[in-house]
Amino acid sequence: MSPEGPPEERVVWNERFQGKHFDFRGKIVFTRFDSCEFVKCTLLIDHGTEQLAFTSCVFKDCNIDRLEADEALGLYVRDNFFDRPLEQRRSEFEAKLAQALANRKAKEK
Repeated sequence: MSPEGPPEERVVWNERFQGKHFDFRGKIVFTRFDSCEFVKCTLLIDHGTEQLAFTSCVFKDCNIDRLEADEALGLYVRDNFFDRPLEQRRSEFEAKLAQALANRKAKEK
């Protein structure tokens, strides 16, 4: 804590993080991520994490598929997007493609 009061909040805006490891467990972070993109990142958050916010962020191929707000701890989340893992999207596409090709073959007969 600074002599003037609580530490200032750090705002990270419009940054892209690739393959980074964020360990917020048990920490009072005082950080807000606005309009950031997290790709193949690991985010560790527990019940001891405080003063952390994610607004309008995109999470692709990360270890999380949702974030939950907790106002008592100062955890704020709003308007975030969680993209499904690339491998999952690829396998779904391949299954749809195989089905479409099978349907086309069936119609040709």
